Amino acid sequence: MPLICSPWLYVIVFVAVTVDGFFPIVPSETVVISLGALSATGSPHLLSLMAVVVAGGVAGDRVSCVLGRKAGSRMSSGKLAAARQRAERALRRYGAVTILVGRFLPYGRTATGMMSGSVRMPVGRFSLYSALASLGWAIYVIGLGRLGGMAFSHSPLLGTACGLLIGMTLAAVCALVEKRWTAARRRRTTVPASRPVPASLR
Repeated sequence: MPLICSPWLYVIVFVAVTVDGFFPIVPSETVVISLGALSATGSPHLLSLMAVVVAGGVAGDRVSCVLGRKAGSRMSSGKLAAARQRAERALRRYGAVTILVGRFLPYGRTATGMMSGSVRMPVGRFSLYSALASLGWAIYVIGLGRLGGMAFSHSPLLGTACGLLIGMTLAAVCALVEKRWTAARRRRTTVPASRPVPASLR
């Protein structure tokens, strides 16, 4: 495949990862896992792919943060609105560490980036955590693809499918854990509307 060996591939990956940071229609995770599997054959180059994914992650986060500064309050419905509310609570309670965790949750990257802009997080601090999150995500996603590619070196497509399956399974588990943790926290903070008065006090 000529495109796999072309420098334009890295441009496409950079654009896909960047856009996914503020317009998550087609997750860039699928593209990166697929290329991670193919990198087991020698092309694309592993370190070059890693660098491009990290750069795209930082660029996309920056755009998301800028959009959050300008229009974060307009996200009032849909999945992004729910993710935005979770991100806001987490940012207020846990601070910038939320950016690291949010990268691995569905819609978490976009939500935390925009909320960081909405709450006016200092640019330097946000950029540092964005770079760390991008590096961690790149290692994780490319590693999934690479693992599948090495396991099925005779068939890159099977390697890609294996990496995607592992990635979707882990994402589903993380989403389930986050959902149950949120529900448990809500139950702990709920104050009963009324309590029965003991008979001895009547």
